[in-house]
Amino acid sequence: MGRRKIEIQPITHERNRSVTFLKRKNGLFKKAYELGVLCSVDVAVIIFGKPSSLSSHQYCSADIRDIVQRQIRVCFP
Repeated sequence: MGRRKIEIQPITHERNRSVTFLKRKNGLFKKAYELGVLCSVDVAVIIFGKPSSLSSHQYCSADIRDIVQRQIRVCFP
């Protein structure tokens, strides 16, 4: 007996959306940390909020500037 599949759709209730966001954000950051440790890689996760809020959240296993510069060099040689 596995878990039932939930339908993915926007959460309309503001408080529920906020609580879900915090839980999922923390879970995502934990997974990113584990990936970095287990595989000896640099990991960066950046989450931007709504454009009106100007908020962002980030997790980075190394210096974020170094990781972004490496990404820019790869994408725009």
